[in-house]
Parts: sequence; C-alpha cells; structure tokens
Amino acid sequence: MEVASPAPSTPSGSSSPAASAPPPAFTTEMTPSPRGPLPSFSSTSAAPPRVVMMPTPTSAPPRPFPAPAMAPPRVEVRQVWVHNFEAEARLIESLLPKFRYVAVDTEFPGTVYRPAGAAYTLTPARRYELLKLNVDSLDLIQLGLTLFDSGGRLPTAHLPSGELTATTTVSYVWEFNFREFDVRRHRHAPESIAMLRSKGVDFDRNHRHGVGASSEFGPRLRKWLRSGGLGRGGVVTFSGGYDVAYLVKAMFGEGYRMPATAAKFEGVAAAALARRKVFDVKEMARLCPGDLRGGLDAVAAKLGVGRAVGEAHQAGSDSLLTCHAFVKMRERYFDDDDDKLARVAGVLTDITAY
Repeated sequence: MEVASPAPSTPSGSSSPAASAPPPAFTTEMTPSPRGPLPSFSSTSAAPPRVVMMPTPTSAPPRPFPAPAMAPPRVEVRQVWVHNFEAEARLIESLLPKFRYVAVDTEFPGTVYRPAGAAYTLTPARRYELLKLNVDSLDLIQLGLTLFDSGGRLPTAHLPSGELTATTTVSYVWEFNFREFDVRRHRHAPESIAMLRSKGVDFDRNHRHGVGASSEFGPRLRKWLRSGGLGRGGVVTFSGGYDVAYLVKAMFGEGYRMPATAAKFEGVAAAALARRKVFDVKEMARLCPGDLRGGLDAVAAKLGVGRAVGEAHQAGSDSLLTCHAFVKMRERYFDDDDDKLARVAGVLTDITAY
C-alpha cells in the first residue's frame, strides 16, 4: 500500500521574500505629537508608554489541502446473483491478465453417502467412490473465488471513504450463489444445511435469484480457463477433491456423471481445467515439517494467517483464507520455488491415491 507523502507547508509555486528586502524592523520610538515635543521622563518617573510599529499586513500563502490519507485496507466479498452475473464476469475477465492464480472453495449440501467406519481406514478407491456418489447426487450452493498474483496481492480499488482527506483501499473476492439446489426437494445433510444457514445462506433466495451453475457459470468458467488465462499460475484449493469435482460437473453441465475411477477422473479434470497446476493446501501441509494437520482454520492459525473477512464455511471468505495459507506455506516451506511446488501439484484429497 502506497501512502502519500505529507504535503509541504509551502506550495512549490510560492515565492519566498527576496534577500535584498529584509522584513520591516520593529522599533520602540515614540510617535511625534502634532502639538510639539512630548515631555521627557526621568529614570524615577513611571515608564512612558511604548508604542510599537505593527508590520504591514501581507497576504499569507494559501495552505494546501493535506494529501489524502490511506485508511486501513479492507476486503469486500462481491456477491454474485443472476442479475449481476454478466457484469461481475466481465470484471473478472478484465483482471485475469494481471492475476495468475485463483483460489476456490465450494459449499454444497454436505454428504449423504458416508463411510460405515472411520474415514482413515478407507482405501483410496473407496474414498473416491463416496466422492463420486455424493457429487453425482448433489448440487453446488456457493463457490468462492479469489484472484491473486505471485505475491499474494488481490484486485484492489481506491475509493473515497466519506471523509475529505481519506481514501480507502478495498480488495475484492467473489462469492457465486447458485440456484439448482432446492432445500425442500433435494437430498442433503441436515446438519450441513443448519450450519450454512447459521453462516447467512438464504436457500430460498439462492433458488429464486441464484446463477445457473451448469447453464451460466459452467460455460463462462470454461472460457476463462481456455482463453482467459484463469489460474495459469495455479488453481489453489483446500481438501480440494470435492472442489475440483464440482467445478468439472458445472463445466460439463446437467446430467454429467463422474467417471468410475479416480484415475479416469484425474484425466478428465486435467483436460477440463486446461492442464492447470492444481495445489491442495491440505496435501501440501503433509510434506511440511512440524504439525500442520487440521482443517483450514487450524492450518492457517499454525501458519500465523488470520481470516481477513467473513466466517468459516462462507465460500468467499474460505477461498481468501486458502489463498493466504498457500502464499504463506509456499514462502516458508517451498522457498517460493516453482520446481519444489511442481512436486505437489495435482495431489488432491479424496482423489489421489498414495
């Protein structure tokens, strides 16, 4: 953030008094009386009144307005509905040349197919089978999208803050709200729906005014990936198997069914995402020294990264926290080295067998 330097107290265009014309001297002489000489005062008399010549008033140079101050930066989650989808999509497209990375997070109606035992006992094939069953049966509710550059900087705008001398730096992330899911008719995990409601999701509003995940968002996402440059530096997720699966489902449209095996899905996803490098922060953490286990908030806290806006399980907020955790982890444990990062690209929770 650039902060304007304090403005000089004298404008550069103002001229200072010339050296040959010193300022008027202030004297203590008595003003002559029109009636003759003034009486003298002896040393024992009361001191005569002193009359001081006042300087001739001059026009002082105008004081410049202080340079606008920068208020602390803030983050705004831009809510996307069907009525503003085109405008927000065009805004995103205009930013893609500058911001090479994208972090994504999805919110969906939980999982309705679950393991009979502890999750850690599942084979890779069984983990993928459960993911396939759930993604084939359920629909997206929200998607968070954060654009950022290699330094972790976000798209920003400088806006008036409402005060004469201040501006506010606002950074943007996006939250797409989708209409396919109908809480009255479609299968869901009740505890997931209750949790999303507590985070502010209005399911009726989504169903009435949301974007079509397959009819509107999916085709635009394909365009962004194939010709717009979205995520050409990398697509970043946290525990990203479901995130990537729902992105692929949106791009292939209504009626799409996940491939039978994880290996086949990895090939489909690679083609759909235009061969982008996909980084799963949860899987990256496995390769880092120390204890970086846990969910998104736990891993971010261990990295010293705070949530800049919103709450957990709000898609826009989670995508931003994923971005910040990735940038910190890359800097601390991968030395900002693309070759080291390449070794973890493509490893996804619930999909990759290892």
